[in-house]
Amino acid sequence: MKKHLFTTLAVFGATVLAFFASTTAASACVWGVYQPTEPKLLREK
Repeated sequence: MKKHLFTTLAVFGATVLAFFASTTAASACVWGVYQPTEPKLLREK
């Protein structure tokens, strides 16, 4: 019983953390937190 409960909690925790990480990473550009410099080859002259 303990092993099943631990496994369930571990899977649930990993799912929540993975969702939070992907949401934060995807929205970082929207917030303006991560703005990489544009490469010279892609800049308009």
